[in-house]
Amino acid sequence: MKTFLQTLFFLSLSLSLFAQDCYTEATQENIKSDYCQLWHERTFQGTIGDDNQRIEIRFVEISKDSESHFKYHVKGKSRVNNHVCDFQGTMTIDQIMLLDEARRDCDEPDLSEGIIYGTYVLNENPDQKHTGQFSGDFKTLFDKSPHGFKLNNAWFGQDGFNSFMGRWESYVKCEPKYCSWSLRIPPSKKENLFKHYDKEVYLFNFEYIDRGWKTYVLSNLNTLIKVPKDFETNETRSVLDFMEFSEDEISRAVEDENKVWWN
Repeated sequence: MKTFLQTLFFLSLSLSLFAQDCYTEATQENIKSDYCQLWHERTFQGTIGDDNQRIEIRFVEISKDSESHFKYHVKGKSRVNNHVCDFQGTMTIDQIMLLDEARRDCDEPDLSEGIIYGTYVLNENPDQKHTGQFSGDFKTLFDKSPHGFKLNNAWFGQDGFNSFMGRWESYVKCEPKYCSWSLRIPPSKKENLFKHYDKEVYLFNFEYIDRGWKTYVLSNLNTLIKVPKDFETNETRSVLDFMEFSEDEISRAVEDENKVWWN
């Protein structure tokens, strides 16, 4: 399982050759900075298990360790359907890369000023039901701002950017489950949940609509997500190739997605 997750994570890194060509190692010079605001009070969309069950991750509190500049202490909540669990743990920065602005071929407007690579271990409250441990690798793109650092959202989705990729393991069962989350489009184990379609639009596999995804998909319909009648085909699609939903369904989905569940 560990070998598969490592392979999947580093494969996602290879999809972006510019990260190797346009960025230089700058960990020691930048590790003393505080990067908490990159993750604090953000809700991530995730998938857990082989059946692409939706999971949401909310980082409620993050603080930099007083002794180690590499370590951050994290508190938050996870939600699957309406089941909410508390968790706490650590995020550890392994590497910080900065954009080499002197390179003429590295002037793409969407490139972030920096990339953080690291690992995480998050433990859900064992006194609650259906709990376990999250662990894996993360990759975060950031830019500098007058107020510190801000998350770079230009690149998102299942290419591994701004994503946490790893596993969840129950406290009472030995069988670990694939688990990943991202700001908008999480990487899935079999790459069969979302796939890039056009610009910033992704196709969603209707097979998993009842695995907690309906309200999220409908609330982002046609702006971020489209639902094809046939997810697998690679042929050119027309308007008739996409599923339609009623205005009432979409309105209720937006209302549900806007509810605060992490308090």
